[in-house]
Amino acid sequence: MPKAVAEAAYEKAECDNELDEKNKDLEFAGDLGAGLKLIELSCWSAAYNFGSIFFAADPKDLSKARLLQFRIPDEKNRLVQTFQLSNPSYDEKKKVLESFHKGRGVGDCGTSGNWRWNGKEFALVRFWSKNDCDGEPFFDDLTPLGKYLVYPPKKK
Repeated sequence: MPKAVAEAAYEKAECDNELDEKNKDLEFAGDLGAGLKLIELSCWSAAYNFGSIFFAADPKDLSKARLLQFRIPDEKNRLVQTFQLSNPSYDEKKKVLESFHKGRGVGDCGTSGNWRWNGKEFALVRFWSKNDCDGEPFFDDLTPLGKYLVYPPKKK
């Protein structure tokens, strides 16, 4: 990827990591279809979380790589845009990107979401949030517990 494209994305996404050797050798995170690849660059790291930014790109012309945005619920469950996802993983077969941000090391609080590629962008499918770091589980196996689902909104 051209350094200027990556630098502009780092600035826009407010990344803390330096654009360095870690991101020098691009690895495609997966296939998006229609000739596009998903590119992941490290954006920040902390004790038990790391963050990444993503691009949709034609590998034949990385100068046109497009920085992707993701919708997430804020504290009041209003949808806002972000460029960064924590501890992400991509399922190429399902075209689903998942994220989990630990509120603390034991993982009993935090946020988790998944987004599905629709041919243009990753659309938010589900999002869970558990603010109380109370020792009670946030996850059952590898899935957030349903009672913490905040998107889609629960029907009244």
